Amino acid sequence: MALIDDVNLFYKQPALRVFHDEALRFLALSSEKVIAQTGEVLFRKGDKASGAYLIRNGQLSLVTTDTTETQELFLGDLVDESALLAEVRYRATCIARVPTNLIFIPRHAVQRVLQEYPDLVVAWENDIIKRLYDVRITLEKVMKILPSSDQNARQMDVH
Repeated sequence: MALIDDVNLFYKQPALRVFHDEALRFLALSSEKVIAQTGEVLFRKGDKASGAYLIRNGQLSLVTTDTTETQELFLGDLVDESALLAEVRYRATCIARVPTNLIFIPRHAVQRVLQEYPDLVVAWENDIIKRLYDVRITLEKVMKILPSSDQNARQMDVH
């Protein structure tokens, strides 16, 4: 893939959509290309995360507790956005299901972009706040649809 393809893939990420082309080019040049073979473990649950993985092609599985609890990830998915912001630990083990091409975006590269382009700090912060607000609204809607736990308990007592 060419640099422009990586920049376009970055631009499609909600986590990076406020970054302008120059900042995205810097991130693309500062990122590492990774090829994971089928069955390869990229990281394990509890490992320190120093950045996030972006899938160029292929398929990954995030396994949380055992092999029955998985989340499948594909082209364009970003694995552990929070690692771009802060020192965190991976919340799942990540396994390649097929040969998978990835871009590893190191947190230090994101920090460097924010130092070089301080106007992005406020834009990124506002975007994160908006996305969190949208999640909150969605959760509130779901909570209205679901019966309350008190109702569930009463229904179970009746049966």
